[in-house]
Amino acid sequence: MSARLAVAIVAHGNRELALQALASLTGPGAPTRPCSIHLLDNASEDGTVAAVRAAFPSVDVVAQPFRDGFGANHNRLLARADADYHLILNDDALLEPGALDRLARQLDEHPEAAVAAPRVTYPDGRPQATAFRFPTPATCLRSLATLGQLGVEQAVAGEWGAVDWASGCALLVRRAALDETGPFDPGFYMFSEETDLQRRLADRGWRTQLVPSAVVRHHVRASSGANPAPRIVEFWRSRRRYWAKHHPRTGGDAARLALGGQYAALAGLARLPGPLRRLAPGLPAAELDLHVRNALHGPTGPGLRERADAWNAAHGVHR
Repeated sequence: MSARLAVAIVAHGNRELALQALASLTGPGAPTRPCSIHLLDNASEDGTVAAVRAAFPSVDVVAQPFRDGFGANHNRLLARADADYHLILNDDALLEPGALDRLARQLDEHPEAAVAAPRVTYPDGRPQATAFRFPTPATCLRSLATLGQLGVEQAVAGEWGAVDWASGCALLVRRAALDETGPFDPGFYMFSEETDLQRRLADRGWRTQLVPSAVVRHHVRASSGANPAPRIVEFWRSRRRYWAKHHPRTGGDAARLALGGQYAALAGLARLPGPLRRLAPGLPAAELDLHVRNALHGPTGPGLRERADAWNAAHGVHR
């Protein structure tokens, strides 16, 4: 008997992209085995709930009146779905035809794998880096030494390969593995929750496997917003939580300072004239400076969690 599939999407103000994501799951490239689809709307204000119910009446829609974090919302969907494999999918991610079948087949054929991850591209087809080594002190020091992802980003040349962790924009997860480790840690509001989950799975002997033939197109940052300051605060808050859990005391401090040093060096390069500026990433120096301040001093202002709390308070709702 084929493993049962469930798809979990958390929607947040991306109505048109969410509709496209659902169309990619129900059109010609839909999975060939039974699949239930569950969408939780994170108190969007763009008519997502009505549009999804009208266009996809078979989708289980949760119209949540308050706003909450990535992990907490996906835990609610995981609790609703009765399936062997759960696809965790961003509302701004579109599956190419056959992608979900290939991911499910990977888990079928590899009982040691808890997670099957697709190859992720930008909408125009350019590759997107989504598989990495765990952010240990050693890998953060390597990032500082190379000012980039050399030796940190992971890729697969063959049909599949093991990686440390893959982006939560699209992950097929084995329910039996989650029963061992528990679901997402809701203490992460956004960012690093998938890293923490896959680290906990790895600690119990489970593996994450990347399947390049399964392809997902992802619109980066469509879900977290364009303003960098709250996003950067939340990134560092979550990364500090990750290090406190898995590399307490001096290990976490070493990782934090190394990664902060990388951002400081890149900020310096971004200010140089001429060809040397090409060594810096495509981020403005001011944004890189925000990373440095958060690395050294902790949260420097309200993050995504506070932004959601303010919205909830203004609308008289709470988690």
